[in-house]
Amino acid sequence: MSAPAKSPSLIVGIDLGTTHTVVAWAERDAGPGAIRVFSIPQLVTATETEARPLLPSLLYAPLPGEAPADPFGDAPFAIGEHARRRGGEIPGRLIASAKSWLCHPAVDRTAPILPWGAAEEATSLQRVSPLDASARILAHVRRTWDDAFPERPLAAQEVVLTVPASFDEVARELTVEAARRAGLSARLLEEPQAAFYDFMRLAGAEGLEALLERSGGEAMVLVCDVGGGTTDLSLIRVARGAGAAKGPPEVSRVAVGHHLLLGGDNMDLALAHLCEPRLVGAGEKLDPARFGQLVLACRAAKERLLAGEASSGGAGGAAPSPPDDAPVTVLSHGARLVGGALTTRLGREEVEGVVLDGFFPDAPRDARPQRGRSGLVAFGLPYERDVAITRHVAWFFARHAPEARGPTALLLNGGVFRARRVAERLAQVVERWGGPPLDLLPHADPDLAVARGAVAYGLALAGRGVRIEGGAARGYYVGLEPPAGGGPRPAVCVVPRGAKEGSVHAAAGRTFALVVGRPVRFDLFASDDARADRAGDLVALEDDRFEALPPIAVAFDAGDAARAATGKQAEVRVQIEGELSAIGTLDLACVEVDAAAPRRFRLAFQLREDGRGARATEAEGGAPAERVQARPHAAAAPGGKRLDEAREAIERVFGKGRPDVTPREAKNLVRELERVLGERATWTTETARALLDTLVPSARSRRRSADHERVFWSLAGYCLRPGFGDPGDPARVAALAPLFAERLAFPQEARSWQQFWIAWRRIAGGLDEPLQVAIRDLADPFLAPAEQRLKKPKGVKPEALDDLLELCASLERVPAGRRSELGAWILERTWTDRDARLWAAIGRLGARVPAYASVHHVVSPAAAERWIDHLLREKWQELPSAAPAAVQLARRTGDRARDVSDRVRGEVERRLEKVGAPEAWLKAVREVVAFEESERAAFFGEGLPVGLRLVSE
Repeated sequence: MSAPAKSPSLIVGIDLGTTHTVVAWAERDAGPGAIRVFSIPQLVTATETEARPLLPSLLYAPLPGEAPADPFGDAPFAIGEHARRRGGEIPGRLIASAKSWLCHPAVDRTAPILPWGAAEEATSLQRVSPLDASARILAHVRRTWDDAFPERPLAAQEVVLTVPASFDEVARELTVEAARRAGLSARLLEEPQAAFYDFMRLAGAEGLEALLERSGGEAMVLVCDVGGGTTDLSLIRVARGAGAAKGPPEVSRVAVGHHLLLGGDNMDLALAHLCEPRLVGAGEKLDPARFGQLVLACRAAKERLLAGEASSGGAGGAAPSPPDDAPVTVLSHGARLVGGALTTRLGREEVEGVVLDGFFPDAPRDARPQRGRSGLVAFGLPYERDVAITRHVAWFFARHAPEARGPTALLLNGGVFRARRVAERLAQVVERWGGPPLDLLPHADPDLAVARGAVAYGLALAGRGVRIEGGAARGYYVGLEPPAGGGPRPAVCVVPRGAKEGSVHAAAGRTFALVVGRPVRFDLFASDDARADRAGDLVALEDDRFEALPPIAVAFDAGDAARAATGKQAEVRVQIEGELSAIGTLDLACVEVDAAAPRRFRLAFQLREDGRGARATEAEGGAPAERVQARPHAAAAPGGKRLDEAREAIERVFGKGRPDVTPREAKNLVRELERVLGERATWTTETARALLDTLVPSARSRRRSADHERVFWSLAGYCLRPGFGDPGDPARVAALAPLFAERLAFPQEARSWQQFWIAWRRIAGGLDEPLQVAIRDLADPFLAPAEQRLKKPKGVKPEALDDLLELCASLERVPAGRRSELGAWILERTWTDRDARLWAAIGRLGARVPAYASVHHVVSPAAAERWIDHLLREKWQELPSAAPAAVQLARRTGDRARDVSDRVRGEVERRLEKVGAPEAWLKAVREVVAFEESERAAFFGEGLPVGLRLVSE
């Protein structure tokens, strides 16, 4: 490709799609009609390259010894068309739908978890995180662009990167981070807006005027973008400019739909479930890797059968008619299949029936989608339970246009709408709502529209085209203290819905006391409700209108050495400011008021594994920046005389040595705290964390006596259980973590070892993978069978090995292979030892649903089935842990990469019925049900702190 003529910088639009990645560009001073598509060079075979407008958003991990060409620096992966082809031939080595994984909160999106469902024994398989997979695709784009335009490197251009409108703040931050890792600085744009920008580019001023004429002067356009992984819904209002009958139109985005993990991938899954029994027989299932091949084959068949009959507005002449049917083939990786492959065929009418009846059924305007987890799940992604896109469309429109019977125009985007019958079906459903005559807007090549629209948006920012106004799709709020007399919790609006990018909003008239020297917790909420709140407005938090966002907990130094030395907290009067940044992310800050040189304490979302928290950056502004403290802290620490008395009791025992403290005070400290505060089970989360924050700074004092050491670990573990749940817990865990390597000062005390192991078990949910692995490294020589001949560390003779075993079974972030290994060791012990705790430990190790860790740590179904086989031989009446362990091992998740076979699950179900197990246990084995809070609490072996509710990560 020849380089463009020299000119100012370029505007580049990148559609990082679930299925394909597309790049478009234009000179910054060009008009919308000058937008061009960049054909992306890529491997199409192991040795051949070709530049194509669509880059499949796929990575393929080559087999050992396989050495495809690497002209673009993509190693150790292949990216693009060759990845798609090779991934369809070799099971278990294709990384797909990385974009969908970016918005999946139940996994660690920064951990190497893809390809999903890969066998534990595939140690040579290169794995990658969803974040890095996205970054690698963008890096491929950057390298190939730079090769084509060496004088115009992509990093130096204005890059617009599209995202689903429904992406939450964490998913948007991850997308920005992926671009950063690829060496790019990008501005985000919502995909439905990009599609409408492309429509405006094609329609021009005359087309927009015609739309207004047909709509009576004002058009309400419903944009439905059904992509590979998500369905994105937006309402866009088009009206004539004020003051002139035929002035330039005003275009604004009115509303954005909720996040829907529902799109072409779901259709491919539905077709795969339809074909599977034809290939392997009724009641049989393909393994996860080969089922992945089947999904890819069904996608290829769907695209062939639904292409070629483009709906209104397609560019160019009439496309050829699609075939009547298409083959679906899954290659074998075993020798028992004749011909080495399984083959069936999908008919066009069959595919249209699945898509039309399943995904686009008739839906009245008052239809509501079913909520909850889906029975149609694969590859670990939590797809929508209700796959009827039409019901989601009806619910979205009714919420955001309650006074209108229907939109005046409909814009469709996404490859599925290439099929004329699919586009017509959705239009017919909307028309039946009884609204005004529906104008089905033309669209040209939906695969390219979003990338071209991203460039049109960049041109509009430069004054070369109509810009869609609308700003923030949601309003953002900070929760305040609940009223003393009861009632809904109030919140203050900090960024109103519709806020424009780059505009700073202050909660006018609301001054807050920011505690420095002690943490402050901000509970954040968002709402896409149509009501118009302004920054500073107080609202009542109602569950059906507000969505809780990751809370923010931060601690800033007091900035006053004298006050810090006395241990007293200081307060700074601040206002809260919010801004929707130019790149599309949310920024919050506390700004000091009534100060000559006001400090600015900036807050930003933190991309940790569980997505729950935020970080503080250093203060900005007129005064020197205050250092952010990384020490354990509490949310809004509770006060009162009783808590002060409890803290004083801890200080007496663990603080600076006092001659009047007797040895008995250390031994009875917990009893004394219960006398002051009430029984431990009644301590709130805030109380428990406040006690821990008093205890941890004096950790060295635990070495004063065996009683000090035992009580320290007893109290520390109890007050920090389960290791997460409060925004300050990561810092608290970080403060305790170095103490594990120090072990015990009084190693001859069995009770101290017991409390030591119990403490780490209680906080296991807050321990990261390296620390959990370190615990296993210490423990394994003492838990492994003698024939393993594991070398025991010198000078370590731990006691209470049963408690150590319970601790190790609770370490869910240890790699699955090592957890399987521990399960095998324990299973061997069950042959001669009838201790019920052994099967309880196996149940934890083999649980299909983790209590706190990312689901990629779950041990393989094969290992779980081996353990179930032995468990079914036991006398359950004599083992109280047998039935609960069986439920954990056989629980149904809907993810075939985790679920045991139907045969094994059926055997467990029959055995549970025989012993009279509770109906809830049977239901968990039969169908996909939500993991209950009580089940998570049971995992930790005791009640949780009052006020702390465990939720899925």
